[in-house]
Amino acid sequence: MIEKVLTNLAYLFYPTNICSRTQESQYFNSEEYKRLLKTIKYFQNNSNIYIKLKEEFNNDNVLANFRNASLLDWQDRTINFELSVIENGELYTLSLLLSVLVPFYVIMVKKNKIELFFSTSEITQMKDNNLESRTIKDLIIDITMIVENKFLYKKFPEQLMNFIIEDVSFQEIQKSNFTMFNAFFNNLVIDEN
Repeated sequence: MIEKVLTNLAYLFYPTNICSRTQESQYFNSEEYKRLLKTIKYFQNNSNIYIKLKEEFNNDNVLANFRNASLLDWQDRTINFELSVIENGELYTLSLLLSVLVPFYVIMVKKNKIELFFSTSEITQMKDNNLESRTIKDLIIDITMIVENKFLYKKFPEQLMNFIIEDVSFQEIQKSNFTMFNAFFNNLVIDEN
C-alpha cells in the first residue's frame, strides 16, 4: 500500500517514460520537473526548518556539532545534516536526511578511515577529551526523538529504499535504476548490507 502511495507521489515530481539524458528538452519542460524545482527552491529559500532544527540540536552538546551539508542547489531532494563521531577509536559520519518532498527521514551511518583525517596523536587526544558516554545507537535514538516528536517526520521504510520505479529517470540515473530513495532524497546508491 505505502509503496503504491509513494510511487504515485514520485510521479508528481518526475515525468514518466522520458529520459532525462536523451530527451532533455521534453524532460525539463515537463510539469513534473517544474514542480520538483519549485518545491526544492521553496525549501532552499525558506530556512525555518534549518533554524528550528539547529535550535533543537543546540540543546545537546554533541548534536550541536551537526553541520548543514545540504545540496539543494544540485537538486538534492533532502536537507542533509552531518555529524562526525568517534566511537571505539573509529570515525563515523551520521547523516540525517530530511526529505523536502515527503515527511520522511533517513539516518545513515558511514564508517570513515580516521587515519585519513587525523594524526595518531590527534586521535589519542580526541579519545582522552571525549566526555560523551552515548554510543552511536544512543545518538540515533536521540536524533529520532527530535525529528519525529518535534518535526513530525517519520522514518522512511527501509524495505522501500531500493525499490525501483521503473519508468522514471533523473539526472544521471537511467530508467530501471531509479529508486524510492533517489526519488525522495538524493542520487546515492544505497548498499543493501
